[in-house]
Amino acid sequence: MTKLICSECGHENEAERIYCHSCGARLDRTATTLKAPREGLKETQRRVRNMFDPTRVKIRLFFFRISKFILGACATAAVIQMVLPPDVPPPVKAILLPSQISLELENAITYHRPAQLQFTEEQVNAYFASALKSKQSSLNKPLLDFKRAIIGFGEGKVAITAERSLFGLSLYSGSLYAINLKEGKIAASNKGGSIGRLPIRPEIMQFMDFIFADLWSAVERERKLVAKMGAIEFHQNNVLLNAPSQ
Repeated sequence: MTKLICSECGHENEAERIYCHSCGARLDRTATTLKAPREGLKETQRRVRNMFDPTRVKIRLFFFRISKFILGACATAAVIQMVLPPDVPPPVKAILLPSQISLELENAITYHRPAQLQFTEEQVNAYFASALKSKQSSLNKPLLDFKRAIIGFGEGKVAITAERSLFGLSLYSGSLYAINLKEGKIAASNKGGSIGRLPIRPEIMQFMDFIFADLWSAVERERKLVAKMGAIEFHQNNVLLNAPSQ
């Protein structure tokens, strides 16, 4: 630490003092001022040249423009994918009475016959087309009119897609599940989903299940009937339900 030597009495004072601790004379503090090293002419010219180099400025502007263009293109592509309809079957006509599948499930639960029930995608979609007609008003949301629910079966999984209409434009949201029956309860694990054709990862989709909340409420009766069955198996285009053991 720099010591301030009093010019009057020669006493060494601390660097922060203004007056001498011994005699009270005003101290010369110029020794405590740090002088920055002078910059050479070449260094100054190089620094100024870098600051106003037109090539660097052009590269920087080009980089920002390209970044904005890429981000805008990605956002536009995502919106287009969300609007495009996925590969879903056309609407089906009701080939079963709304109560027929429910009646078969109730017989299997109560009388344990038949031992196994098998339904195809077409049968299940036709059933929901009829069963959800009476619940249309509860499925409609502000600006979104419910049109139909689409069920798809694969090996060990089931896909559920909801079609809603916004000013006449159909919008689709889907979710994929692996479902098991455990002690009278349905255990479902999310395997992903989609909005339109835009895929959504399972980690995100499990927090978006609220968009199907109205649909789950509408099929609560069917869910309780399925939960009472002994086992459920999903295969390509069909589902197998085993009656509960006596």
